[in-house]
Amino acid sequence: MPRVALVQTNQRKQLATMSPVDAQQRLVEMWLHGKAPNTVSAYRSYVTRFLGFLGKSLLEVTVEDLYAFSESLAELAPNTQIVNLACIKSLISFAQKIGYMPFNVGAALKLTKSADRLSERLLIQRDIQKMVWATEQAQYRYSSEKQRDLIILKLLYTTGLRVSELTGLQWCNLVARGHLGQLTVIGKGNKSRSVIIPKELWAELMDFRGNAADDAPVFKSRKGGGHLDRSQINRIVEAAASRAGINKKVSPHWLRHAHATHALEAGADIGLVGQTLGHANVATTSRYLHHRPDNSSSLYIPVL
Repeated sequence: MPRVALVQTNQRKQLATMSPVDAQQRLVEMWLHGKAPNTVSAYRSYVTRFLGFLGKSLLEVTVEDLYAFSESLAELAPNTQIVNLACIKSLISFAQKIGYMPFNVGAALKLTKSADRLSERLLIQRDIQKMVWATEQAQYRYSSEKQRDLIILKLLYTTGLRVSELTGLQWCNLVARGHLGQLTVIGKGNKSRSVIIPKELWAELMDFRGNAADDAPVFKSRKGGGHLDRSQINRIVEAAASRAGINKKVSPHWLRHAHATHALEAGADIGLVGQTLGHANVATTSRYLHHRPDNSSSLYIPVL
């Protein structure tokens, strides 16, 4: 028997010995196993919301239940609705694959593709410069916090890291490469990638490090000494954008978008940009080629 089939058989047998409530909880844990911590936290909240709405066992779910749940999400942003529903479809598909559910009723629920709003979240280089300059001029209670915030802004933009990757950095993830630096992160799908850090930013990082141990967080919270969490990173970026006079709710991911767009505009190879950002497919990177075009057929239309 193939290994995958054997694992699924063992999972099904394990669930069969449990009470319905315990089996359902165990199913969710099996499905979440191996996913990134932030993904686990988000997916668990989506599933909790769905099961609370359902009010019965997952084994009893119908297509009508799924569509009713979809309608109940109407107050959420379109992308959030899609992520919620995709999560539930994934759980049901997993449950069917291991034999917990006889049918994959989630296959009948079709997800509506959301509009691509990437162009609304692109910052020009001048915006990034203003965010850094305004932070340099800002009054801070502690100079070390200003130094930290500046490095966070520069690192997010220069390397294109995801906020979850930034918050998880330890000093052992950064090594010298002559005058340059290199950081290694574990991204989506537990895939490792390395990114080169320019010498100016590397020098700032080494000055910021001081005598910190290899296993210490690069960006640690003042309370408890652990890693800064993503909500704190969000506040740092939002505050920098506000100081710069950018009247939009700028998030760390906007700096990742800016990295991709500006690198491609400067002539970077699309494959290299995708590799730096940790994209599994070059098609994901190619989105950034279309939101700031240099040419359009509209320029060939006679002036009215």
